[in-house]
Amino acid sequence: MRHLHALVLAALCTSVPAQQLVYSQNDNTTYNNSAVGWPSSVIAFRFTSTTTQVLDAAQVFTGNQTPAPHSVEIRTLNTTTGLPDQLVGQPGTWTSVHARSWQGAQFAQPAVLNANTDYFLVWRVQGMFPQHSVSADNLPGNVLTEVRYSDGNTWHAMATVAAKFRLFAPYAAGSTNVYGTSKPGIYGNPTIGISGWPAIGSPIDVWLDNAARVASSAPPNALLLVGWPIPSGLQVPFADIYVTGDVIFLLQTRLHTSPTAGAVSYSFFVPNTPAAISLPLSFQWGVLDPAAADGLSHTSAVTAVLQ
Repeated sequence: MRHLHALVLAALCTSVPAQQLVYSQNDNTTYNNSAVGWPSSVIAFRFTSTTTQVLDAAQVFTGNQTPAPHSVEIRTLNTTTGLPDQLVGQPGTWTSVHARSWQGAQFAQPAVLNANTDYFLVWRVQGMFPQHSVSADNLPGNVLTEVRYSDGNTWHAMATVAAKFRLFAPYAAGSTNVYGTSKPGIYGNPTIGISGWPAIGSPIDVWLDNAARVASSAPPNALLLVGWPIPSGLQVPFADIYVTGDVIFLLQTRLHTSPTAGAVSYSFFVPNTPAAISLPLSFQWGVLDPAAADGLSHTSAVTAVLQ
């Protein structure tokens, strides 16, 4: 128990990229109140590769719309036009989740990058107006990025924004599994999931969706239990508990639309230590919800076996 508790504390204090994660920008869970979609259905974030490297996956920060297929890819910079040009490797595709969170995909073919060379991470959006991958305005320490926008045919606009993205190198990550039973609340069963790859030295993001929502001035209403898995569950009068809860976080759900619900996500940076390998880091959300029996709804649980 104490070993896992120490791991979680280390995850909260560790933000140095290692192993699979090789670069991240504006890596936090804040976001600007803006969206992307027609006529900007393709968004390209410019970045510089400082070393010769291989990229195997990428993430952006999005959500807040009905799940839809999205993709990410790497393209060269055309030094004459300044626009995205040749495809490097092959795109990766995923189905977005509704909760605002870090999301992305492994490339179908890795992208080999040259040192001291500019490239674009290109995000192709489907569906109407999901969350744009930009950080909250005026956040101290924001890094500004050149971003190009396209309607799918023509690159028609450019902006400098606090873009949010992550780039990953090849690494044999661990596995995830969902187990247990949820308890319904005002929007039915709240849901849980993990975005990312459970690898040491990399982030994993645990999200909650379809939950009760509260006003921005209200106290926290979501409890995230972190600990060891309890596969058979522990039945108490008001809940079924599937995680030991060595560490508990109090968070606040935020209003999401399309469909309307409360949701939130939380990032864990797994320390780059061999001691973390094979640990079954487990999560479950509870939600204070006046519409639920006993005033509490909860999700099932999810375990990330770290590698």
